[in-house]
Amino acid sequence: MKKLYLLMAFALLTLGTSIAQSKYASKETQEVIEKMIQAHGGYEQWKNLETLTFTSTMHSKSLGFLRFWIKTQTIDMKTRRSYQDWPLVGSQIVYDGEKTWSTNWRLGNPPNHQHSVYYYYVNLPWLTQDDNVKLGKVEKIKHPAFKTEVYKVPMSFTESPILGKSENDTYTLYINATNYILDGYEYTVGYGPLLDQLKVPKDKTAFGPVLRIISYTGEVNGLKFPMLMTTNSLDMKQQYGDHSIYSFKLNEKFDESRMTMPSNGVVDNSKDVRQ
Repeated sequence: MKKLYLLMAFALLTLGTSIAQSKYASKETQEVIEKMIQAHGGYEQWKNLETLTFTSTMHSKSLGFLRFWIKTQTIDMKTRRSYQDWPLVGSQIVYDGEKTWSTNWRLGNPPNHQHSVYYYYVNLPWLTQDDNVKLGKVEKIKHPAFKTEVYKVPMSFTESPILGKSENDTYTLYINATNYILDGYEYTVGYGPLLDQLKVPKDKTAFGPVLRIISYTGEVNGLKFPMLMTTNSLDMKQQYGDHSIYSFKLNEKFDESRMTMPSNGVVDNSKDVRQ
């Protein structure tokens, strides 16, 4: 019986090792990613967050007359449910863990997609640990967007990670080779209805890549989040948008009443695959 227990334990250990290794293309990739997470405050402290609240502003000429998208978002970090308030246009978006609805939504992008956009922008270092993530071979390079050498790590998904994202989404992480802070990333978006909104040709499965440069990372209670960013073309000849993220609050009370859809709520029934 003792031998049987030992065999079972060995099998579980082997299985666990296999699963862990499947996330990373190499041991070096794993080491760089783990150092990045530690540089941002560690995984355990982030994992133990109850809620995360922040305000974000995006400025872009492409937004037309308004030019600014401003919202405040609160996320239940255990379930990833969230609610957003957009004061300039009087809109709200709510994700209750199963569906997304909006009230007075007037900004074009599908609410299914929009509910998780800044969640990924803000939490990307830690989201490398999600079960559906694959991390490719690491390279140490010089990149014209960054002052110091960076580690380049491809990040992709084995399946759509959350409502409004797609398995065709990708990130290429650029991690500072000196302090292991995430200095920026390239990303693509594969959510079908957004591709239609952006008039991406039907034979394309993703929009992008574009380059996001993080110009300032700030600390909130020991965790480091991006606070100033720009979105650019890969050759950096065009700047598409400026982003600021501020008024971070950790572990504020989550308003459960926001999870009840009001009579004027409109559910977004769009799917991640283009129709």
